[in-house]
Amino acid sequence: MNLRSVDLNLLTIFDAIMTERKMSAAADKIGMSQPAMSAAVARLRLTLNDELFIRTGSGVKPTPRALELERPIRRILDLVSETVTQSVTFDHQKTDRVFTLASVDYGGIVVVPQLLRRLQAEASAVRINIWPQYEADLKDLMHFGSVDFAVDNIPLLEDDFHIEILCREPGYCLARRDHPKIQQSLSMEQFLQTEQVALYPKDKRISLLDQHLLANGLRRRHGMRVASFFNMPYIVAESNMICTLPEKVARHFAALFDLQLLPAPLDDWRAPVYLMWHSSLHGDPGHQWVRDIILGMYRQDTQGVDA
Repeated sequence: MNLRSVDLNLLTIFDAIMTERKMSAAADKIGMSQPAMSAAVARLRLTLNDELFIRTGSGVKPTPRALELERPIRRILDLVSETVTQSVTFDHQKTDRVFTLASVDYGGIVVVPQLLRRLQAEASAVRINIWPQYEADLKDLMHFGSVDFAVDNIPLLEDDFHIEILCREPGYCLARRDHPKIQQSLSMEQFLQTEQVALYPKDKRISLLDQHLLANGLRRRHGMRVASFFNMPYIVAESNMICTLPEKVARHFAALFDLQLLPAPLDDWRAPVYLMWHSSLHGDPGHQWVRDIILGMYRQDTQGVDA
């Protein structure tokens, strides 16, 4: 038998007839008309090469071949039903799924640790990986499912991606405790004249902070460029350079490295943080569950959000 010729709907009809033992009752059970049921039974007989059901005064009597097929076909239907049900439900306490989040720095420093605390509080079996770097082919990685989420301050403005803003964080600067010129506060003049550790521009684009400064006729001094936020506190701790970071990241590093934490003199600037995912995952129950956890963290924790 060619399996490609087997219609799963015919197996459903077979099971209904075996259960009801009446053609009319089976037709009612699955919402078919009598002519459609008769045509389906004819196809069943042809496919399985057996009469299958013998009409009697009270309904139908299964043939030996039908009785032989009853349990295997029911197991097949149960397996299909279980598989389909699993695809539209998600048990976060029993799952073995691993979700991958791509982020330059912010996601690994701020989002993922907070997410792990929430998952632990929920007794969830969900696991999280952080993609090692924000690569140029991120769109392809998300399209093909290698990356589930991306966190960045530059949104992916394409039809295939969904975007939610998590927060807008004010900028904070870090300086070493014994800095010769900066103590306890930072003026705009000091901010512009002191050399800063800055990130390499992504895709050769000027950073959002530098765009903001240039739009106001200002320019800061880049003393060194680095690949990651993680490089910055080490350099600041051993030099007279400062760095400017989103508030939560700056607070984290200030505590770890015993650095001065100073509000940047940029009252009208906030660093946006976006959560992004590919549209192919939008309806996935597991992805939606994790996504709701992440978005919920920022709905509840509004620190740094520019309302």
